[in-house]
Amino acid sequence: MRVFYPTASKKTWSILEVKYRSWLPNVDYLSGFLSKALPLTTGFRRFVVLVISYLLYPFFYPFLQTQASVKQPLLVPECSLIKEGRLPVVIFSHGMWACRTTYTATCIDIASHGYIVVAVEHLDGSAVIAQYHDHQGKRRWVEHAFSDVDFNEVPMSDRSRQLRQRVEEIQKTVEVLQALDQGLLSQKSNAIKGRTSLDVKFLQGRMNFDYLAIHGHSFGAATAISVCCVDERFKCCIAEDVWWAPVEKADYERAASNVPVLLLNTEHFNGKELQNSRNKFLRARAQLHGESATTELLTMKGTSHEDQSDFPLLFAKALKRAGKASKLDVRNAKDINSRACLDFYLRNLLPPGTGAPYLVDVVKEDGEHLEVGKIPHSKLSTVV
Repeated sequence: MRVFYPTASKKTWSILEVKYRSWLPNVDYLSGFLSKALPLTTGFRRFVVLVISYLLYPFFYPFLQTQASVKQPLLVPECSLIKEGRLPVVIFSHGMWACRTTYTATCIDIASHGYIVVAVEHLDGSAVIAQYHDHQGKRRWVEHAFSDVDFNEVPMSDRSRQLRQRVEEIQKTVEVLQALDQGLLSQKSNAIKGRTSLDVKFLQGRMNFDYLAIHGHSFGAATAISVCCVDERFKCCIAEDVWWAPVEKADYERAASNVPVLLLNTEHFNGKELQNSRNKFLRARAQLHGESATTELLTMKGTSHEDQSDFPLLFAKALKRAGKASKLDVRNAKDINSRACLDFYLRNLLPPGTGAPYLVDVVKEDGEHLEVGKIPHSKLSTVV
């Protein structure tokens, strides 16, 4: 997982940090993305992807850098919410064919407003590629589970199984964070060594789990919804462009418990099946919780599914030249998306009267690009 947090230190740059600030921290991630276009069905294809990856990686590696510093002091905002320097926590779940760095812009935006954001890299086989360290501290890799199968041919029972594993991984992440916060982990428990090795005391006593939220995109949004069905530790949920297909009947019936939920959609990820599944969830939520459940439904006009990830930001010119860019400017879309999320957290996760840095400057013009959906028999909070 990758941890984002606010800091008062000025942005630093060092040649030693290039590797750790890179959006593609390892050549294997580039191989993983390329395998989507050229599935690794044979040894020859695997060899071709590997060669192309090593040829291209030097061009990506030094230039795709996250706008953040490495291992800087944690900021303690002057705010009535903060008790003993503790900050609210947001766990981010990535979508299909993504990884822990794919939503860096969103994670940085949220963290810069006073949150500790933990981006999980799922090991269920849905990531473009995922890494973990075994009990001996050796790095292991999990490739995409169905790269050799057409997306629509993967049995939904397998996707539901992946979803259940993702939920368990999110819950395990909370347990690890709580152990860090309580000082129960020794430095030896950290398999990451070197310059970015996290001092286990760094987050000790700094996380406020009374204000714990789950945030996800696509498959990660389905994960966020499903987690709230079974884990009462989460107090708020933001689900961007939910991929509803793998969500099981029991999770519809539990309807994300009674936590506040924001369904933040893009205009072009809105097919009939998605609409029907979303309406099914909203009806179940209304029937189960009535007006006591805070539910908001927003759609960004002129946007597509990928606009909520980093890809359009990184390759804006290429997409524009290829005629693949969305109608709404990608930077404008990203800003609107972030402000909607931050405003929702401020109103539904944090206590009333919370001040800076959690306040977000809501731009009146955002309303021109946001369509407010109708929620059946449910409390609809005021939005832009």
